[in-house]
Amino acid sequence: MMRLFLVLLLVAGFLAGVFIFAPLGQVLQLTGASKHGFSWTRAEGSVMDGRLQGMNFQGKNYGDAGLKLDPGALLGGRVQYAIDWASEQGRGIGNISFGSGREIEIRDFDIDLDLLRLEQAARWIQQSGGRVQLTGGKVRFKDNQCAEATGTARSDVLDRNREILGSGWTDMQGDLHCNEGDLIIPLQSENGSGTRFLAQLRVAPGKPGRFEARVSGMIPRQLQFALPIAGFKPDGNDFVYAYASSLRNSPL
Repeated sequence: MMRLFLVLLLVAGFLAGVFIFAPLGQVLQLTGASKHGFSWTRAEGSVMDGRLQGMNFQGKNYGDAGLKLDPGALLGGRVQYAIDWASEQGRGIGNISFGSGREIEIRDFDIDLDLLRLEQAARWIQQSGGRVQLTGGKVRFKDNQCAEATGTARSDVLDRNREILGSGWTDMQGDLHCNEGDLIIPLQSENGSGTRFLAQLRVAPGKPGRFEARVSGMIPRQLQFALPIAGFKPDGNDFVYAYASSLRNSPL
């Protein structure tokens, strides 16, 4: 009996060793990552600690990332990695996991994005630049639909465009949420004169992104002249900049 126990222990140790030192790329293939539309050009390291280069999700390039496996998540039937991502579009950290079916979840994330990577970025963003920071607890997609989202978006866009929009604006921020299958990234602010600025980005895996920025409320005359120059168009008493396209190599 003791001999059988020792043999089983050796077999279990051997299998655990094989798993721990298995190449990262091979293991990710076995988890069905490709079924989610996820691929890469080069994989380095083991399943426990590795790096992916040239990541691609449903036809879009997402740069490189270091990954460290969370063994505890395996007990719940999920493959979860702590990820450290960087590319031309920005950088970020968080935990990403793949569940049963077509489910992807990002937890405890801190992401910094460059707005210049937006296709057809507004003229005022092209001139001044701008960034968006996403921090939060969870974003979950199931069957390419946003199923749950908690977190906060913040941006320095208004601070970079004081010459056009003036001063006295509150911090530009908003709470992440889901709507009609899209992840909504809202940014809103207002100034002491009653002018309101709302920007909203809608994204979901495999779908075109939609972006709209709207200035409403009490709009001073000098701003009414400046907004069309910046690419905004009149919409009743408001001024709107909008497009339906995709994020160029966005990580969202």
